[in-house]
Amino acid sequence: MKLTYDQSLVSDAQLTALVNQLADYRERLEHIAAQTTYQEPESSLALPSDERLLADVRDLAARLRSPTLQYVIVIGIGGSNLGAQAVYEAVAGSMNLLVDRLPKLLFLDTVTDEKMTAVMRVLEHLSSREDFLVIAVTKSGTTTETVANTEVIWKFVEEQFGNARDRFVFITDEDSKLWRLAKEKKAQRLPVPALVGGRFSVFCAVGLLPLALAGIDVEELLTGARRAVTDGLSPDLKKNHSIVSACLTHTHAQLGRNIRNTFLFSPRFEGLGKWERQLVAESLGKDGKGITPIVSIGSTALHSMAQLYWGGPDDKFTHLVSSFTGEVHAVAQHPALSGLVANIHGTSLESIMQAIYGGVKTAYTQKTLPFAEIDLGKADARELGYYLQFRMLEVMYLGRLMEVNAFDQPAVEMYKEVTRTLLRTRG
Repeated sequence: MKLTYDQSLVSDAQLTALVNQLADYRERLEHIAAQTTYQEPESSLALPSDERLLADVRDLAARLRSPTLQYVIVIGIGGSNLGAQAVYEAVAGSMNLLVDRLPKLLFLDTVTDEKMTAVMRVLEHLSSREDFLVIAVTKSGTTTETVANTEVIWKFVEEQFGNARDRFVFITDEDSKLWRLAKEKKAQRLPVPALVGGRFSVFCAVGLLPLALAGIDVEELLTGARRAVTDGLSPDLKKNHSIVSACLTHTHAQLGRNIRNTFLFSPRFEGLGKWERQLVAESLGKDGKGITPIVSIGSTALHSMAQLYWGGPDDKFTHLVSSFTGEVHAVAQHPALSGLVANIHGTSLESIMQAIYGGVKTAYTQKTLPFAEIDLGKADARELGYYLQFRMLEVMYLGRLMEVNAFDQPAVEMYKEVTRTLLRTRG
């Protein structure tokens, strides 16, 4: 991954001053990352190096994977599924349901008849119980949406295929009520380290098991993440993209640009944007403070949001995220609709997108609006692992700069408690 920030409108002196503020915290994170005892909120930094955890996931995936496995249904919401979904869609593509790739991951997050019916129609057409698996992920073990979806799928599987327990895997806190119930039912289960929050959990079983079952190279994913930890704890700013990006974002927030626009130039990266959106919003929206993360997809968003971005208020700091890796399809040398757009004959779609990207950069520059660039290279498993870990470390640094606890989410509990009360009243 390459970070370029010469158009960020932040001076070297501003950057250095903030980096110096974080020196003690960076050193503390170095110590935490070296421990796999998971005793600190930042202990997710140790996940990519936890060989035992990887072995447990790899062994269970090998036992669960059958020669006919076609679908893995991931039931979870927020941090329980966004990381796996982000990596899967970045590798398999935004149109992955239409391509010949098996096994496929299907994600059930919110409670909706529309999604549930679609998943049931898929299961109905399978000939064997070995053709599918269900992974239910909830750190607390009591997430309303996840438990409700799991109950509905469990009943359906029992009606269609008989005993359901061998088709389910539960990922939750080791001491949760769900863990104990799964143990009673003799269902497969894997733990989430106690102090690793959901939005920081992609490199434990939460993300690794579904990705391993889908054929994603999780060892490469973790290799990239380990490199991001090493770089993100380095005092060398040429390597430490996490601390630099945090300082750039904080500087602009202090100047009134507290909206960060992650502008991803491929639809297959939309999941990455949604994962990052939760990470930033839930980690930093505390005590009346916060950075509002928004997600844009190029070039689609240019036809809906560009006027606001370049003609509206100067309240945003933009990250342009790209991966230009190859040319597959091209406009014909002699177009059927000739004369409509100049200079596209014989040009690849990739080259056209690169020209659009260049136009976007120029527009930001001419408007004197701040932006940074992130090049994901080939956007393979290793690069994606690096990017995810880079973002998680960045948020830790931002939490320290903003003086907020990046690891809790007290306001979220309000809606959960009212939900439980309303369900209790209805019952």
